[in-house]
Amino acid sequence: MKAIVLTRFGEPEKVLELKTLPDPTPPGPGEVVVRVTKRQLHPGNLAMVRGKFNIPLPEDGFLIPGGDGMGIVEAVGEGVNSASVKPGTRVIFNPSPGAWAERLKARAELVTPIPDDLPDAIAAQMLPNAVIALMLLRAAQRAVPDAGREIPILLNAAGSSVARFLTIAARSRGLNVVGTVRSSIGAEILSARFPDLPVISTADPDWLDQVRRATGGRPLQVIMDPVGGAMVSDLVSLLGDGGALLFYGGMSPEPITFPSGGLAHHEIMFNGVSSSRWVQTTSAEQRREDVAEAIGIGRTAPEQFEVAADYDLARFADAIEHLERAYRNGAILLSSDS
Repeated sequence: MKAIVLTRFGEPEKVLELKTLPDPTPPGPGEVVVRVTKRQLHPGNLAMVRGKFNIPLPEDGFLIPGGDGMGIVEAVGEGVNSASVKPGTRVIFNPSPGAWAERLKARAELVTPIPDDLPDAIAAQMLPNAVIALMLLRAAQRAVPDAGREIPILLNAAGSSVARFLTIAARSRGLNVVGTVRSSIGAEILSARFPDLPVISTADPDWLDQVRRATGGRPLQVIMDPVGGAMVSDLVSLLGDGGALLFYGGMSPEPITFPSGGLAHHEIMFNGVSSSRWVQTTSAEQRREDVAEAIGIGRTAPEQFEVAADYDLARFADAIEHLERAYRNGAILLSSDS
């Protein structure tokens, strides 16, 4: 099989290469082998490749990136419920390391059949966005139980795939959100997607005042941010007593710097949320509910899952370059059909 591998961490164009590897061994008890047909690229993939997660390379000396996608079950091991998963079943999976390969072996409990009317391009986007979005909403509720009820939750980088999923999931729960994006063009695009969503461009000199007006002048309770960097100081200034800043990424290369005195005085908390911990920290029942909600949103709001480009696995370098462009509208997918 073909697979994208790395033998050391660093810049993707220097450390990633396409190799021919043996197919996975037959599935053991409770396992399945999936022929992966599509997977979405997202910034977390590249952060891992660049070594930002401080994970070691496996003992065999190489690592296949990617942890989610969709495909077709090719083989099942002993004890797998054939009534739901059997050879030929279309499935989504997460997290199963090795998705940037044509085939992978995964635990059956992390593989979910998908309905026939859910297109492959949408299915491939389901779990990477849904898992982190729903974990963020639960983290917000733990931090501030009434977050989003009277005072909106602020979504920074609100045009991202995760933030769009968050917007839909939050509204289904009766929660209010406000979005910030980094340009007026991005604000126009997002406003077209969600006409009644307050969207503010942080390129505007008065963007902080615009956020305050959107919240009726009340301090925010929860902010969700995948960027980090210098902007964190501004975001913290919008939080009230007992507020929470939830980080789910670090797209900015700049360090977080700001006066810390106000954090203690206002009892502001920082909290990280990582989709890689979904299996460890989320019950099996909750994971099933998360996947069901993701599939439901994919079926009822397909317009929110646009694809900017779909590259063949061998063109991974072009896909990565596209992912890191300043402006793009839609997901970047990697496909294989062998």
